[in-house]
Amino acid sequence: MKTDTTLPIIAEDGDCGDSKRVRVADSGYTVGGQDRPVKLPKIENNVSVMGRQRAMTTAVSTVVDEIPSYDIFGIFDGLRLAKFFEDRLRRLVKEEVKACHGRGVAADWNKVMKSCFSEAVGTVGTTTSAVVTIVGKEEVIVLCRGGARVVLYSHDGVALPLCHIHHHKDGVEQILKIHKRKKIDDFIVLACDGLWDVVSDDDTYQLVKRCLYGKLPPDGCISESSSTKAAVILAELAIARGSKENINVIVIDLKSSTVS
Repeated sequence: MKTDTTLPIIAEDGDCGDSKRVRVADSGYTVGGQDRPVKLPKIENNVSVMGRQRAMTTAVSTVVDEIPSYDIFGIFDGLRLAKFFEDRLRRLVKEEVKACHGRGVAADWNKVMKSCFSEAVGTVGTTTSAVVTIVGKEEVIVLCRGGARVVLYSHDGVALPLCHIHHHKDGVEQILKIHKRKKIDDFIVLACDGLWDVVSDDDTYQLVKRCLYGKLPPDGCISESSSTKAAVILAELAIARGSKENINVIVIDLKSSTVS
């Protein structure tokens, strides 16, 4: 059965459009008509939506244009963990990149992952979930401890899952995946189950592709804001399809990435 991916916010042929009706997790919005703002940071390339949950239990974090040749994106189990990982990863990745550049060797991402997660366990507990995507000029590194799914989309809609959602339990080993970037790689979508429960890989590809690479609307949508608008469109589609979970979505356009 054909799935309808048409949304009222999509103007013209599905290109970037007005998305103000989405209940974005930002201090300027309220939820369900109540005077209860959702206080989460608004960051380029992503959107967080409370959906039908009573509380926002997940959070996103990005480190962009701060580390030579690498940008960092992540979805975490709460704001505290998001801030923790943002600070630790910024430091650990900078140190690793600098050290490896000096020695002329490849970065040891397994060491970075173990260091960061071991610090997290000692500070915020062992049951927390975190999924981190590090985008470099030549590679994409995914550090996965459950809680979200990472999918890389290539030419013609080929979807390559880099991290699957699993509900973390104590003793579950963290997963490290490294993908060598190719010219056919288009974009990455990092999202929690609030999106993936109700939106397929194909629908995700079609909607994001039309926003990132379709004809630009009259308001002059550029590639950076297109990533954010693509994330908003996906979140609104998930809500329209009845998603009952919190929704965190990050869209990373590899064609216009600052590290490409």
